[in-house]
Amino acid sequence: MAFVELHILQNFAPSNLNRDETNTPKSTQFGGYRRARISSQCLKRQIRQHSEFQDAVMAASGDIAERSKRFASMMTDRLVESGKNRDTAWDVVTKLFLAIKVVHEKSKEKSEYLLYIGQHEQEKLYEACLTYWDTLCQAELPKDKTGKTSKSKKDLNKAISAEVKKAVKEILSNRIKGKVNSVDISLFGRMVSDYSEMNVDAACQVAHALSTNEVKMEMDFFTALDDLKPDDVQGSDMMGGTYFNSSCYYRYTLINLEKLKENLGYNPQKDKALPGDVKALVLAGTKGFIKSCIAVTPSGKQNSSAAQNPVSYARICVRNGGSPWSLANAFIQPIRPKRDGSSNLEADSAVELEQFSDQVTDMYGNEGFYFNKASTYLRHEKLKGGYIPLDQLVEGSLKAVEEVIGG
Repeated sequence: MAFVELHILQNFAPSNLNRDETNTPKSTQFGGYRRARISSQCLKRQIRQHSEFQDAVMAASGDIAERSKRFASMMTDRLVESGKNRDTAWDVVTKLFLAIKVVHEKSKEKSEYLLYIGQHEQEKLYEACLTYWDTLCQAELPKDKTGKTSKSKKDLNKAISAEVKKAVKEILSNRIKGKVNSVDISLFGRMVSDYSEMNVDAACQVAHALSTNEVKMEMDFFTALDDLKPDDVQGSDMMGGTYFNSSCYYRYTLINLEKLKENLGYNPQKDKALPGDVKALVLAGTKGFIKSCIAVTPSGKQNSSAAQNPVSYARICVRNGGSPWSLANAFIQPIRPKRDGSSNLEADSAVELEQFSDQVTDMYGNEGFYFNKASTYLRHEKLKGGYIPLDQLVEGSLKAVEEVIGG
């Protein structure tokens, strides 16, 4: 099992980067202490949409996936632009999606849930609408006892011809031999509950970011004044409160390189060597993922906090064999300020992380490590030193990845 691991420390100024349903910064219990938290969903979206990731993937494949409920609306607009009637076009597109048991609400012009589809797949679905236009126009959807269109997905799916189902399956199914997924779907995975053949097991894992320090929420009480208020009128015209915190986060992510190769079309039973096109896509996806993971900053309430704090410590491990190691347990006991005022939350967190990593390595050994280096601007007497600039860290890890996947 070959994989890439990233261990990151990032300290943020007072902010509310990722909030819950009460607009309070997300948090959790860890080691018996309350910690600030940034959800994995938040981080994955930021990584997936970051320019470093999208530029690397587009340069290698010319394909990037999008997650939306509005694919039918987009395809309908394209068909209308080509001269088709809007109502008929909507009918054809939504019937096409019934081939994968996805229902659309016409009043909202949306699918019932988000779909994750690559641009190449979107183009082929559009072409399928034109190819099977007459067949889809003539398809009669079953009615229920009241005379309205049935809501049974099973019945609706039966109304679509086998020819159309086969065509859609060839476009979207992950089980078709020779099918190559887009790089981002290969990394982040895809799950469609009603059509399991579209499902792709993710090649990456992203942990919830946890603060290395214990956290206590604070509230900002604010008021707002009316610019046109008469001079003789006192008081504010609006008041409220918003919660925030300041924390140093430990972030852990990994890429399963074997799974990524498989998702991109490599068949270890059939292919004697890794095809060049698959190798290029693996390297591009890994490079984009690493660079965006380091560069990313959650966007929640940034206009009112400007917590644009860069990563202070990043360690990348490339391994061939063994099991992944999250080092979150380095912070079961939260990092605390020293009474003499000499503490530095970021640097103390880095020291604790490295000492814990050494302890784990002493126990399990370091067999299989191809690359294990860090980049940091932090200074502390207990940090070992020998750190390399960030661009060298990324390039060195990619060379190690090339060795692992090529061998």
